[in-house]
Order: sequence, then structure tokens, then C-alpha cells
Amino acid sequence: MDMKPISLAEGLVKNQDTVEAGPQTSERQPAEDSRAADVLQRYRNKGQVKKYFGTEGYDVGQMRFPCGISPTAAGDIVVADSSNQRIQIFDVNGKVKGVIGSYGRSEGQFHDVHDVCVTSQGWIVASDSSNSRIQVFDEHGKFVRKFGSEGSEDGELYCPNGVATDDKGLIYVCDVNNVRVQVFSANGKFVRKFGSERLVVPEFLCVTSNGRVVVSDEGNDTVQVFDLYGRHLFEFGTRGTGESEFTSPTGIATDDDGNIIVCDCGNNRVQVFTSDGEFVSSFGSEGSEPGQMKEPVGVFVLSDGSITVSESGNNRVQIF
Repeated sequence: MDMKPISLAEGLVKNQDTVEAGPQTSERQPAEDSRAADVLQRYRNKGQVKKYFGTEGYDVGQMRFPCGISPTAAGDIVVADSSNQRIQIFDVNGKVKGVIGSYGRSEGQFHDVHDVCVTSQGWIVASDSSNSRIQVFDEHGKFVRKFGSEGSEDGELYCPNGVATDDKGLIYVCDVNNVRVQVFSANGKFVRKFGSERLVVPEFLCVTSNGRVVVSDEGNDTVQVFDLYGRHLFEFGTRGTGESEFTSPTGIATDDDGNIIVCDCGNNRVQVFTSDGEFVSSFGSEGSEPGQMKEPVGVFVLSDGSITVSESGNNRVQIF
């Protein structure tokens, strides 16, 4: 199931000279907190769109319910094109560089591919949710291995969603219907599990530079923070529409300093927090215009600090 390079049809990408988000952006005052002020300075203009690409459809370059996204070392964007049962790889201008997968249960096929992450060696890890397994592909899109099967025992999975990796190559999985996070070696061997006493619907997760596992808990409308061994550290957020409040938090990402970026899916926005969970800013509002969002699901931070967001409702990717 090798990845095949494919040229993207004209007209799927729209570059913005920077579209002002205006009132869609919410910020705290810098004087309120010095740490938040430092982070705010970095993310002050993140309501401004640099580029966006994607339209609804079945063709290559089009998307249907895109979910998780992840960057490669080369700066490309890997997208879990969930309802099209495939992974697509784009460059930052929206040109398709490869496609992996099709519908099915065989190796390299998917039934609801939900999230993706890229390991330090460039391999793509994908949660194959309705097949209750994880699949791994090399940097060329060739199938490497799969692990997990439906069940509740250690190493078994039941509708896995979010996936992440750390600098040691461990793979972290949101095992949604088993209400836990499981950790596997790069070869798919079970290492440990945690979170069942805290989580309700663990959707997505990321591993920060300061050694924390940050999990979006859609069932609690909170973000839960653990150490690498599963010890609970703290949580932040509650249900609502204000600052630090969520309605169905989904995709979650971190930058090099451990700051936390959350897709607040039901509120059609992205919120930015310090590594301690202190609110910094937010951007986005409901709609389909540049800078607006409809059901943001996936998020990551590019090496240049740009925040990349996938929207399942608008079937596109935006770069802020």
C-alpha cells in the first residue's frame, strides 16, 4: 500500500496576504500575568490566516470530515481524511504529495482513520478507529505494522482516537471506549495504561517538551494533564463559552515551550494556554470565511510557530 505522489488540481489552495480576524480574537491583558504576557506576544496575531486549502469531496486533495493532523520533519502536513478512509499528505501550499489507504480491514486499509502522528524517524502512526487498531507506515507510505484488536485487556483497543509519540518513540493512544490512555513501544508492545479514574471521553492527546501528557476529555469538557507515567497533575476548563471554557474539546497540541493549544470544537474556535493551563488567547468564530471555523478537530504548531487547524465541518485546513 505504497504512497503515490499525485498532482493537485488547480484551485484548491487559497493564499491570503493575511486576512484580519478582527473581533474573532480574544486576548487577556498582558499586565495580568507575565508568563501569559510572554506567550501572548508569540500568539498575538494567530487570528490572521496565512493560507487555507481543501474542499468537500472524494477526489485527491478534497476531504470529507478531516480529523487529526500532524507535521513531518520536512514541514508537510499529514491529514486523517476520515470519511474518505485515507491519509493525505500535503505541502504547506496545499499540494498533495501522497495518499495512503482505502476502505477495508486489510493491512493499509482503514475504517474511520481518526488521528495521525509522525515519529522522530518519519513514520506515520494512524488510529484506525472502527477497526480498533493502530497502523504504522514508513516515510514512503509503505505499511510497516499494525497492533491492537478489539477488547478491554492490556494492549487491546476499543475505538482508539488520538495518537501521539514522545522523543523515546513511545506511542500514546486515547482508547476511547475503554476510557483510558494506553502506551505502547514503537513495535506495538503494551507498556502501561492510565487515566480511567479521571477521564470520561478521552479524544486527543499530545506530549509536551516538559514531559507531560495532555488529554482533551470531551466527556468532561476539560483538559487533563498527566506526567509520562500516568500520574495526574492537574486539569483545566469547564463546560461553557467563555475564556478557559470548552464545548467538546478535541485536537490538542503543544509548542517547544510546552504551551497548550486546544481545538474548542463546539465553540468553533482555538484556545491557547500556558503550560500550566492559564488562558492566553483564543481565535475563530463559527462560519466558513477565512479565519472562521466549523468544527475544528485537529491542530499542531509548525516549526515557524504557525498554528495549523483542520475543520471537519468546512472540510479544509487553515494555517494561522
